[in-house]
Amino acid sequence: MELLLLLLFFADIILRILNFAVFARVILSWFPHMQLHSNRIYLFLFDITEPLFRLVQVLPHRIGMIDISALYVFVLLQIMITLVAFMSL
Repeated sequence: MELLLLLLFFADIILRILNFAVFARVILSWFPHMQLHSNRIYLFLFDITEPLFRLVQVLPHRIGMIDISALYVFVLLQIMITLVAFMSL
């Protein structure tokens, strides 16, 4: 039982870090000069969040010129965080 709680704790931490990384990627996307391929921070954020974004690209992700794929990723992460928290009760 303690091992399960420990795994759920680590899963919660990883999901929250991913949530922050998605948020940081969205904020950095507003600054095109920060997206240079030589920017290590942006490349790191891109590498760890791109699998999540690829997962939601199959959904309709544009409303006019606005890309809402980050919103889908946030919702997906929040559902996963809630499930992990529910399982750890």
